[in-house]
Amino acid sequence: MSDSHKSREQSDQGQTASAQRGLVQDGLPDWAQRPLVRRIFDGALALGGEARIVGGAVRDWLAGYPVGDIDMAINLPIETVASYMSARRTRVVETGLKHGTITLCDAADQIELTQTRVDLETDGRHATVAHDSDWTRDAARRDFTINAIYLDADGAIFDPLGGQEDLKGGRLRFAGDAGQRVQEDALRMMRYCRFLPRFGKAGIDPEAHRALRQQAHLCAALSGERVGNELRQILRGRRLGHVIAMMHDTAIDQAALGISLDAAGLNCDAAAESVIADLDRASGLGWLGGLAAVMPIGSAAALSERLQLSRVENRWLARLDQGLDDEIMTMLAGARWRQAAYYLGDMAALLYAVQSWRNRTLVSRQRLAEISVWQAPENPLCGADLLSHGVDNGPGLGQMLKDAEARWVKSNFTLAKPALLEWLFGN
Repeated sequence: MSDSHKSREQSDQGQTASAQRGLVQDGLPDWAQRPLVRRIFDGALALGGEARIVGGAVRDWLAGYPVGDIDMAINLPIETVASYMSARRTRVVETGLKHGTITLCDAADQIELTQTRVDLETDGRHATVAHDSDWTRDAARRDFTINAIYLDADGAIFDPLGGQEDLKGGRLRFAGDAGQRVQEDALRMMRYCRFLPRFGKAGIDPEAHRALRQQAHLCAALSGERVGNELRQILRGRRLGHVIAMMHDTAIDQAALGISLDAAGLNCDAAAESVIADLDRASGLGWLGGLAAVMPIGSAAALSERLQLSRVENRWLARLDQGLDDEIMTMLAGARWRQAAYYLGDMAALLYAVQSWRNRTLVSRQRLAEISVWQAPENPLCGADLLSHGVDNGPGLGQMLKDAEARWVKSNFTLAKPALLEWLFGN
């Protein structure tokens, strides 16, 4: 038995009765053997402690999903670990030192490392924590059972809250008392809504549902930045209509955003999530389309302030809020779609999708793809062309350019410069 395994056995002594543990048949998976992960495992052992991978990486791996960011926990004071790793030329970023967290970096990875801890005091947004080397108590303060599964350096799993069984059964449960967990951090209610489509196939846990309905008002105290970051992930996630409906049913939407959301439009289109994903890949702002489709018309300004949107996000949401009239939608659906898309610019595809959902109609994926990839031709006429024909530089010139542009667009972009000049000036 290795030294690290002995350390784990000693640390878990007295806790194993309630823990589900087992050895991974083929040792550590490849993603858990990356150089920085191994360096953290070895550093913890050298300091007389132990590090374990915990949270989303272990959860997603066990569930068969691709592993993204890796988080780790260590049963040593984080200041000691930071000094040790820094002295050995590992870059240390003190991202949350007062909360017991640092980020360790190498050329390939960034790993968030947190000391095992207990909460001394919470206010619904932040916690005052203290180091505690007990792994079970560390697990008990986490949000969900499926996020409280640990993987150690030997490939052994420590699962004191039954997270593996919940994963297998499609159950999303809070770790321990649901009401207490959401009082510690109200953002966990929005996280529950986001995680449920992927990990809660058995349906919403009754205790969780009760906690969400009773404690939703706590979301009003969350910062706009935290709410906005969580909302972005929700709007880029699965079963969006279902999640929005749950946020409305529990009044989380009203508390967190100050508005009531309506998922009816999205629920009319089974492909809405993939449409948003496609648009998000193209611009990074597709999630705003989902938001515009479920928010009340006229609420863009209030939401922008609440969510602390960037200038670009604010501009896009305000335009999406205005929507499109029936004439433009008819053009986009018909043969003249390029003419409408020309005037709508880089927001054409998103505007088309949002207005379709507002109208409770399906988005034509073919037309959406056509709008998304279409490159508007360059206007053949410019101000210099008119100046060379004796037009004074002033408002009149601008109006003539607009008139000529409108005629060019109406011709489906077929008229060339000579034809436009002839139309303006005759022979």
